[in-house]
Amino acid sequence: MPETAVFSVSKLSFRYDRKLAARCDALEIHAGETVAFTGPNGSGKTTMLKLLNGLLGPYDGTILFMGLPLRRNPHLRQRSVYVHQHPILFAGTVRDNLEYALALKRIPRADAQSRIELVAERFGIASLLPREAARLSGGETQRVAVARAVAAGADVLLLDEPTSSLDSSSEAAVRSLLLELKHAGTTIVFSAHDAGLVSEIADRVVRFDTGH
Repeated sequence: MPETAVFSVSKLSFRYDRKLAARCDALEIHAGETVAFTGPNGSGKTTMLKLLNGLLGPYDGTILFMGLPLRRNPHLRQRSVYVHQHPILFAGTVRDNLEYALALKRIPRADAQSRIELVAERFGIASLLPREAARLSGGETQRVAVARAVAAGADVLLLDEPTSSLDSSSEAAVRSLLLELKHAGTTIVFSAHDAGLVSEIADRVVRFDTGH
């Protein structure tokens, strides 16, 4: 039997204040794919990412996650996370942020500490653990936000412009992180204007134009 799609969208339309903001006749995204949403500002990329993560609604049509509707889907919050273009970290240290995210998932403390050490080493943020989150650079914040999601069990990442507004060294670090996640089999859906990032990591490109 064919593998169930991570996301399956059919006859979708969504409106902000009666204005059509997103329309998609059909789209499937499968496990392990890296899919780029491209198009001009205001074309619907961010709206679609938020729709896929259940952050916007109501809408007409169907969005399935792992074969089940988004509403009350038991897998959506466990396995999928949306990372904003400018991620928000909680007050406190980087370690505090990771611990809080794992506590929300009710992960036992001993297991949580092990996960934190593993993701810190994997994503090169071990030296950041005692730092105040508010003092991180843009690139460091992106890396911590992704590490926080992965530590909490997410294997489906929805990323809004993950390298925008970063300096060259931070951009390179985030790009390297995304490549590692891709090679590890993580499902990644991201919006981007960065043609270099798209050509380097995307398996497929979905072009948006006036919401469609």
